[in-house]
Amino acid sequence: MISPKIISQKYTSGFMAQIILRPQFNQRFFGIIVDFGSSDPQAIPGSAHFLEHKLFAKKSGDISHRFEELGADVNAMTSFNETMYFCSGVDHNRQLIELLFELVGEPYFTADNVAKEIPIIQQELAMYQDDPNWPISNTLMQELFGNSNLGIDVAGTKESIASINVAALKAVYQRNYYAQNMRFIACGDFNEGQIQYIFRLVGQLQQKYIKVAKFEQDLTKATGKLRDRMIVNKTNSNVFGLGINLKNFKKVLSSYELSQILLEIMLESKLGIMSPWFEAMKAKHLLANSLQIAVNYTRQGNFATIYGVADHSQAVIEAIKSEIMRPFSKEELPYAKEFFELQKKEWLAQNKRALNNIPYLAMEMAEELLDYEDSSQNLRNLQTMSFSDFLKYSQELLKEYDFCSASFAKKGEN
Repeated sequence: MISPKIISQKYTSGFMAQIILRPQFNQRFFGIIVDFGSSDPQAIPGSAHFLEHKLFAKKSGDISHRFEELGADVNAMTSFNETMYFCSGVDHNRQLIELLFELVGEPYFTADNVAKEIPIIQQELAMYQDDPNWPISNTLMQELFGNSNLGIDVAGTKESIASINVAALKAVYQRNYYAQNMRFIACGDFNEGQIQYIFRLVGQLQQKYIKVAKFEQDLTKATGKLRDRMIVNKTNSNVFGLGINLKNFKKVLSSYELSQILLEIMLESKLGIMSPWFEAMKAKHLLANSLQIAVNYTRQGNFATIYGVADHSQAVIEAIKSEIMRPFSKEELPYAKEFFELQKKEWLAQNKRALNNIPYLAMEMAEELLDYEDSSQNLRNLQTMSFSDFLKYSQELLKEYDFCSASFAKKGEN
């Protein structure tokens, strides 16, 4: 099993840096990840995402143009519990790292530039909402987590976006952008001298730009009403969604990531396109296309989502619930074991492919650095895990749960 060489450094401020070595790759990737995202505490929903946008604004203009002048790409993203700023190029290591710290560490909020950003982000949200399937995913998250930040779109709502101002952004920035809550990551082909130089440079820049502070995280869990909802269908879409609130989701072998992997394998073994259940649903003309299955763990709640397309969505939703609740029969165990072994090979192959995708590898490793995860160890644990242990762990993870669903109502349904 191949694992990249990783070198780490922790500074007295609590800030951490990590360099992932990928010899013979020309591309270099640099990123700063913040342990704060859209579902974390913020007075106005969508503030984390708005802040991600506005940190690109500087007194001299949009800082992204200065990255472009160096031939580098720069971007940022906000997820439930993280915000990440990153760039990639082949040259100008020092300048790119300096610009990245300036991007994150030197906010420039004015009443004018915040006001100009409001319609831009509202338009971004409207673009998502134009997707005919958006009402399903939005309703499902609200049923899972109510009007909490986790239940609301990452961008917020049209109303919440309109209410963001300079004071709100400053408050969110001061509360969450501090040394102990942030990590730097670099990935590429660096020699020993470059490694030491990067660590020295990062040490200087984090002192210059990142404040030292410590705040306790709010770990309050969110819960919605967990109902089965039918939505008025203004389109011809037959998409449906099923949500599972995972009350007993916990670490397996000291890892949430491994728990996520095992539960996704379990759900795929029961509902995936290779399963006997899917073949039966296909024979009944209830399903023709595979389901989209994902498991997520966040500070505010742990959940699985299952999306699909079906003319008779209510029948399929009830069939999915029944299949999840039902243990494997004795006759099904040989298939389930074979599927588990196949998935172990697939995860190994996926890991090898990831090593050749510098941005993907670096972003995954940055999230692991925040969460104190070790994907290489998790992969080793998966490869050596017995089928009986897999069943034991996944059944424990599914010990307590609640369902909810969202589907479009057909004419005459309510």
